[in-house]
Amino acid sequence: MEEGAVKRLQSVMVEPQYRIFKSIGSGNFEEQWESCFNSFKLFLSAGFNPKAFIVRVFVAAENTQEFARYAALIKQKFSGHVVPYSILAESPEKPHLVMIEAGFVHPENVQVEYGTVESVNFCKLSNAGYTEYWFAGLDGHAEGITMGEKAIGAFRQLLTAFLHLGLGFNQIVRQWNYVERIYGFEQIDAQQRQNYQLFNEARGEYYSRYRTAPDFPAATGIGVDFGGVTIECVAVACDKNLKSVAICNPKQLNSYKYGQAVLKGEPQKNKTGNQPPQFERARLLTNDQTSRLFISGTASIVGQETIGLNDVEKQTRVTIENMELLSEETNLRSYYPELTCIPDRYAYVRVYVKNEADIPAVQVICRNYFGEVPMLVVKADICRADLLVEIETELIASPKNIG
Repeated sequence: MEEGAVKRLQSVMVEPQYRIFKSIGSGNFEEQWESCFNSFKLFLSAGFNPKAFIVRVFVAAENTQEFARYAALIKQKFSGHVVPYSILAESPEKPHLVMIEAGFVHPENVQVEYGTVESVNFCKLSNAGYTEYWFAGLDGHAEGITMGEKAIGAFRQLLTAFLHLGLGFNQIVRQWNYVERIYGFEQIDAQQRQNYQLFNEARGEYYSRYRTAPDFPAATGIGVDFGGVTIECVAVACDKNLKSVAICNPKQLNSYKYGQAVLKGEPQKNKTGNQPPQFERARLLTNDQTSRLFISGTASIVGQETIGLNDVEKQTRVTIENMELLSEETNLRSYYPELTCIPDRYAYVRVYVKNEADIPAVQVICRNYFGEVPMLVVKADICRADLLVEIETELIASPKNIG
């Protein structure tokens, strides 16, 4: 198990702790899951009474039936828990068949409430005029046949929960979008439609209807082997002292401005082109005393072109360079000149690697760069067929960087 640094909250914002839980020893899936969950449960009973605000369970499965069987075992363990959780068909590093990544807070520093709306579990974290809601496992109950229909079902489920809680899509600051066979194609109405494009159309429809903000959340769009579409998100409600700022990368074209050359598959009938993905490269939350930077899933893209074709080590380094550029003080201040504290400490790192054989090389580069940060590496398809790695993270401000 790995854990990130923890310190007392300094202002209204929540400061997270992340931890990775693995099985002790090898064995079949059932044995590994029992060991992994027991480690998680033991941590929950620790002396400082940690409270989980989100749990992700990463699973290696050979086919849809096996994934469904594993998911049923996982749901049994969580039947008595109200924490929001997702079950994701992304294989952890071998020899592990299952891992848990969980986010925690200290209840002495923040009020923690759990609830369920229309079968959707959520966690509400509150402190001094600031509230954030965490949602996970939104899959629309797997309704629909096409990936577009499954995505619509997941967004509909999220909207229903938001309406019950008095939230709006403008308040989403970070979103995760897991799409089965993300760059695969489906035959729909005699057209070859890409799964990621079908998801982007569903996201575009809901954002156009329910989001009036001029910019977008930070986000990750990543592949899963099975499970249709699953959405997670963080929505923030706060007083006027907290600012939420979209952060761009000067070396990357904003995703929502991508040209049709990099958007694959035939466009929807009666449309002149495909819907670009709608997310910001990063999103900054800040006030006078603290800050957080949500960095979206980042890959080896400059402008809108993939860099380092067939070279996983180069793609990993370019990806890290893109993340560095996003989080540089000069770049952050170019979008928010009043910034008084710099988010410079990694809370967690998640690394997605397309080819299992590349995982060791990517791990070495990432561990050398990120150090002893809680880091999870999984095998997953990226949103483009020529991308071999994608990395996401969150940064928080160290005490020395608070002016």
